[in-house]
Amino acid sequence: MTAKRRFVLVDVFADRPLAGNPLAVFPDAEGLSTETMQALAREMDHAATAFLFPTRRTGAAFRLKIFSRDREIPFAGHPALGAHFVHASERRQALKEPVTRVAHEGADGLVRVELAVEAGRIAMLRLTQQPPTYGAPLEPEGLARIAEALGLEEEHIQAANQPVQPVSTGLPVLIVPVATLSALQNVRPRFDLLRAALEGHDASIVYAFTKETIAAPSAAHARAFDTAGSVEIPGAGAAAGALAAYLVANSAVTVTPLTRLVIEQGHSLNRPSTLFAEVRVERLAVTRVVVGGRVIRVGEGTIEL
Repeated sequence: MTAKRRFVLVDVFADRPLAGNPLAVFPDAEGLSTETMQALAREMDHAATAFLFPTRRTGAAFRLKIFSRDREIPFAGHPALGAHFVHASERRQALKEPVTRVAHEGADGLVRVELAVEAGRIAMLRLTQQPPTYGAPLEPEGLARIAEALGLEEEHIQAANQPVQPVSTGLPVLIVPVATLSALQNVRPRFDLLRAALEGHDASIVYAFTKETIAAPSAAHARAFDTAGSVEIPGAGAAAGALAAYLVANSAVTVTPLTRLVIEQGHSLNRPSTLFAEVRVERLAVTRVVVGGRVIRVGEGTIEL
């Protein structure tokens, strides 16, 4: 017998359809095996695909599992935001203005999300990430390997006067500062070399950024390279959270008790993404990182299994 599974397509971190990071959400994934979910993620061919399951955890609206084209991912920003947008829409969730607080069960426990509500509709979603952890900055030899893997001169990185450093707010990311927008736009990654350069580090995402931006309100222009999948990601919420914490911890932006930042991404893929970050600082330490953006529904369909 043929079974049908319905999915909803959304664009995350987008201000218009067919921008941002595309995501397929399966709102009723109960009964799907790990092997089937992995096959469906390959079929969707997005950076990630979200699967929603019932949960018994108190306070959680659903249990979320996330798969990239080739593996399960314990945490990622845009699938979490897209999943909550679809869940709220599908279940006709009562929305309280100005903020409705929700949560889901993730791989490491409860993950909290805020729905910013205007005129009875979800205007933006914000995801609270884990407190940041910082790895040791790369030594000159490691920096040189990263520069070569990205097709950059070492001076393009050194001139930014910031460390190349692993940072995590739930997903380990290697943050790579680049001095100019033109240099970052010209990056042509060698994923084999990036994987070799990341050996010994937990990170599989390289998040290269510059403080030169296209839009004046933006604090950084970024590009995300998934070394495991050998692809560029147009909008990476977990990586943006790590970058926001990095910028504040290194005083690379004006720091206040609640620092708000805009990060632009995806332009190199013709899918502009806008990510909004908030970093709370107490006693000179980052204590809370929130990353959000808009989600736009673009369609739905069914797959026959």
